Amino acid sequence: MLSQREQLAEEQFEDRVIRIDRTRKTVKGGRISSARVVVAIGDGKGQVGLGVGKALTVPDAINKAIKQARKNIIRVPLDGYTIPHEVQAQVGGAVILLKPASRGTGIIAGGATRQLIEVSGIRDILTKSLGSGNVFNRAQACFKALQMLRDPREIAELRGTTVEQLLGRTVTDAYAAEAAAQEQAAEAAEGAAAAEAQ
Repeated sequence: MLSQREQLAEEQFEDRVIRIDRTRKTVKGGRISSARVVVAIGDGKGQVGLGVGKALTVPDAINKAIKQARKNIIRVPLDGYTIPHEVQAQVGGAVILLKPASRGTGIIAGGATRQLIEVSGIRDILTKSLGSGNVFNRAQACFKALQMLRDPREIAELRGTTVEQLLGRTVTDAYAAEAAAQEQAAEAAEGAAAAEAQ
């Protein structure tokens, strides 16, 4: 039986442990130690998930967090290698602002926000933490902000217009374009091999 981590490795998902909190509870028989772990997972191509796991040991908590993150996976709409529009989200006292950035900017972020964005596959982004420094809430706020992102194609469709008319330019998901190009190349190679066989 494969462990949760091995299954994820097979599926090309990268996992990052954002934070490990250890707690101790005093009971009549002594002290009970437990752990709470926040984990981000992503395929580096626009899919990302966030999970929290609690258990008596850290490895068990990590596996639980990964399992939850798998259930929470979302697809992030992309404009090239950045996000399509500015978005802000709040969880508790933590407020995270995400802004699109031009090509070559890199990931301007720190801590939990950076870990989450790196595994999602976004390469150019500007971020700002405006509230509490609580790592757990920051991670949740960043994930909530990513969930709030809307695809310009969907908005254009709802308004009965095109993306070009809406934004004045075209929007392409760089990873989807790469996958399509690879598929076309594979099909062309198969066609060439079939032609040679005849």
